[in-house]
Amino acid sequence: MEPIVLGGTDQKPSKMELENRALARKAAAESFVLIQNDGTLPLKEKTLALYGSGARMTVKGGTGSGAVRERHSVSIAEGLLNAGYTISTTNWLDRFDKFYADTYEAYRQGVEEKVKGITSFYQMLGMAGQFRHPTGIPVEAQDYEADREAGVTTAIYVLARQAGEGADRKDEQGDYRLDDVEIENLRTVRAQYEKLIVVINAGGVIDVSFLDEFDVNALIYFVQGGEEGGNAIADCLSGKADFSGRLATGWAYDFADIPSNTTYSYLGKDKFVQEYNEGIYVGYRFFDTFGKKPRFPFGYGLSYTTFSLAFKSFHQNNANLEVRAEVKNSGSVSGREVAELYATVPFGKTGAEYQRLVAFAKTKELAPGEMEEVTLSFPVQALTKYDEEKSAFVLEKGDYILRLGESSDNTCPVQVLTLSEDFITEYCKKLCAPKAKIEEIVPPERKAEDLSSVPALKLSTEGLKSVHHEYPALPVYDEKTEKWKKMAESLTDEELATLLCGGTTEVKNPEVLAMGASGSTTAALYSSCGISNIILSDGPAGLNLTPRITKKTDGTWAASRVPENTEAYKRYLFGIAGKALLARMADPSEGEEHYQYCTAWPCSELLAQSFNTSLLEEVGDAVGKEMEAYGVSVWLAPGMNIHRNPLCGRTFEYYSEDPLVSGLMAAALVRGVQSHSGKGVSVKHFACNNCELERNMSDSKVSERALRELYLRGFEIAVKTSHPMTVMAAYNKINGVYCTNNYDLLVDILRNEWGFDGLVMSDWDAMKADREDPLKPASSDVLKAASAQCDLVMPGREDQIKALTEGLKQGLVKREDALRSAARVLTLISQNTVLPISQGKA
Repeated sequence: MEPIVLGGTDQKPSKMELENRALARKAAAESFVLIQNDGTLPLKEKTLALYGSGARMTVKGGTGSGAVRERHSVSIAEGLLNAGYTISTTNWLDRFDKFYADTYEAYRQGVEEKVKGITSFYQMLGMAGQFRHPTGIPVEAQDYEADREAGVTTAIYVLARQAGEGADRKDEQGDYRLDDVEIENLRTVRAQYEKLIVVINAGGVIDVSFLDEFDVNALIYFVQGGEEGGNAIADCLSGKADFSGRLATGWAYDFADIPSNTTYSYLGKDKFVQEYNEGIYVGYRFFDTFGKKPRFPFGYGLSYTTFSLAFKSFHQNNANLEVRAEVKNSGSVSGREVAELYATVPFGKTGAEYQRLVAFAKTKELAPGEMEEVTLSFPVQALTKYDEEKSAFVLEKGDYILRLGESSDNTCPVQVLTLSEDFITEYCKKLCAPKAKIEEIVPPERKAEDLSSVPALKLSTEGLKSVHHEYPALPVYDEKTEKWKKMAESLTDEELATLLCGGTTEVKNPEVLAMGASGSTTAALYSSCGISNIILSDGPAGLNLTPRITKKTDGTWAASRVPENTEAYKRYLFGIAGKALLARMADPSEGEEHYQYCTAWPCSELLAQSFNTSLLEEVGDAVGKEMEAYGVSVWLAPGMNIHRNPLCGRTFEYYSEDPLVSGLMAAALVRGVQSHSGKGVSVKHFACNNCELERNMSDSKVSERALRELYLRGFEIAVKTSHPMTVMAAYNKINGVYCTNNYDLLVDILRNEWGFDGLVMSDWDAMKADREDPLKPASSDVLKAASAQCDLVMPGREDQIKALTEGLKQGLVKREDALRSAARVLTLISQNTVLPISQGKA
């Protein structure tokens, strides 16, 4: 059968592509955070000086799974020009462009030398290392003297950083910290121009201690704006759009203020162990509890207008609590505000954070003087603590204080709720427990507050139900998978093993093709069993597909060849091993060219700053449309690991330091995608994949309480409220057990406690097939996957299929476990609308 290819043959942007580009611009503009502004913004001057490594070479997204090969990305410089601004410093920008190109070419040539003789693209990627975005070149007198003569008074300096999958950032100059060139440039520009605006174009927090030396007139957290980031920031700088983003992760004054500053990633004593000694005290939970003031607090952000926030009422309806608040635009221009509700729970014997976010709501755009009443609702479960001795979630007796505010650093108590005795909401069991006690930091005793003027009510437990979780061994088939029993049981051991692995590279002609995607289910069983393949594509910033592909005259498909040393050439091939891969590409003139340009969306960290779940659902819906257009069934997103430390190489792929923000944003995105029949997501990386160093072997040592309250909470929200089609198990271990082999995690928590009924897949190359080779690094065991109910091994290799086949024959893999997973794989494939499973073999 000839592969199904859904990309169109018209090289012009489609209606969908243009609509999605417009949405990407709107989403970015709503998510940028204005951190400082003395009235310089919106920009009044039309001629601007523009400096910095991200001015023209704006980082639109991260590398690795966060990459997207879109048609075109708008840089900050281009966006300003499009908005009618004149840039006076083209000479400096031209010099930096050459410096960037020379740096890049040296990197590329070095990689070419490294990978000589290598044919595997993934091996090439592994050997390449990341290209480090140059930080800058000196600003010289020739650059600003003409501006001084011409009366240019405003300068914008764009600080840029690149990061990505497979490596963490470092607490050193040129990465987390500014290097000498950047610091001196900022000093120079500050001295030579009346007004200085700094834009931070980085997928994660950087050190901004230069603010302790001199102030800036405006500071903006751009993060990574996607393909329309340049136009979107111009919209905000000009005042066409208001800044309504709020920080989803707080910024410390100094890296030393972060509790994991000596243990995280490469800073720890053992690179294969990540010690979560800070427990639940991450981000604002740490700053607020330990009295460490952040430089910029969680939830913070400025606008071009001002707002007032007033408490109106509180109401309890059994297990649901509700606060109503009135937001008024008290300023002179239209804008949107985020109302944030925090809760202080009883300190008790085990301690607790000073406050936790329990709800948030974003207003519509309010005209000057306009008011809106917002409802901040949350379940009483959000007030519980996990008691490790009882293995239960408990509402502890004492006072619960609800605090309304505009950031974690600016809250006011509005309601006290009193509980006279403990109440257990969930009875669990000890799961994913550490083998030895985790020595966690101990919070100081909480200071008493005068709450005499705050209204108080009894927190009622009437109508609340205590859930007693049961942990049965799950049946081989359930109501959802029963219809595939006959098909699954007809498969031989080898066929069964093949089905449980992804599409191997040996399969030359899959039945469904979306070239450039990360993987697929196997196509090797179509002719014999009638089982088609479906496509799985990275990544959190958009579908990662090869944008131009050619059907050659012999009927085969290949990526379209582009001229060497062009931007498109580098973008196709990630700038590595170009000549080796170029030989595999097709000249479009030799066949029919198809186009599958996907949208590069603002990164997840940026989208989270919108605090707008409706916007995330809209983005998800747009991604779902692209999946339909290009034949992708499962989008390997959203990434939702917690921002535990700013050095994580994949911070941009994740939403927040807060599990509620992470969970609600992810759930909204999932709902948008899965509103399209047959299209699904894979929420990842489940769980505690909070750093990239030695991720295939890293052991996250974390207490049950921190795991339950922080690192699993966002996943729980997403699973329970949006029902993702699949979940991706992480590379790492949790307390000594690999996530892909972890029955506690994948069955007892995910399925028995949360009710997940979809498919679990491994991360790519997470599992080794050879269990005996002492020269191979320790890794997850492919023979333990099905018993832990990690159903699909990705990306699928012949050695994994062979190992599983032998494991089934020798009884090392129970057939009923394999059948259970097979039925889930068949269910997933059958949900897709491109090519259903036939009933061939059965």
